[in-house]
Amino acid sequence: MAEGEERAVIDADNRRAELELASRARRGDAAAFDELVLRFRRPVYRFCWRLLRSPDAEDLAQDTFVRAFVHFERFDPERPVLPWLIAIARRLCLDVLRRRKVKARVETLPDTGPPAPGPEGEASLREQLSRLERALDDLDEGPRVAIVLFHIEEMSYRDIAAALEVPMGTVMTWLHRGRAQLKRALESPSVT
Repeated sequence: MAEGEERAVIDADNRRAELELASRARRGDAAAFDELVLRFRRPVYRFCWRLLRSPDAEDLAQDTFVRAFVHFERFDPERPVLPWLIAIARRLCLDVLRRRKVKARVETLPDTGPPAPGPEGEASLREQLSRLERALDDLDEGPRVAIVLFHIEEMSYRDIAAALEVPMGTVMTWLHRGRAQLKRALESPSVT
């Protein structure tokens, strides 16, 4: 079996397991809902972090699952769970951002991996990450969120469209425009 076929089989198995868990959770099975939380807490938290860049991200991720549990009867068990959770998280995060009216700051970005070897390499990596974060911050909300969901959370166009409640063509346009803006920003000379 080729690598692509093998991945498709694994994806289909994961999808079937997810649908089964979702169906059980919708019928009130708390253990099934707990398993869904375990599966999706990291991507939901990362999404909240990307929008808020503050310790509030953890609370909002938890609130997302509380809302999902309370309103699970609204979930369509034939659809993927993650886009539904992301849609809930997005609304909660946007509410917080509207109340605070604060722009995220690069300085709150946590270390995401081992440092580059040596102080010069580490400084270079931090500068590159800082430039990328600033470039992401400069994007409009739609392209920024689409890029985060596609490139970081590895969601499909269809799932992003469902999560953001927009047509799939809008997602593709946002990704195209966002990538072009990021490329221009990252290729331009660094202004310090």
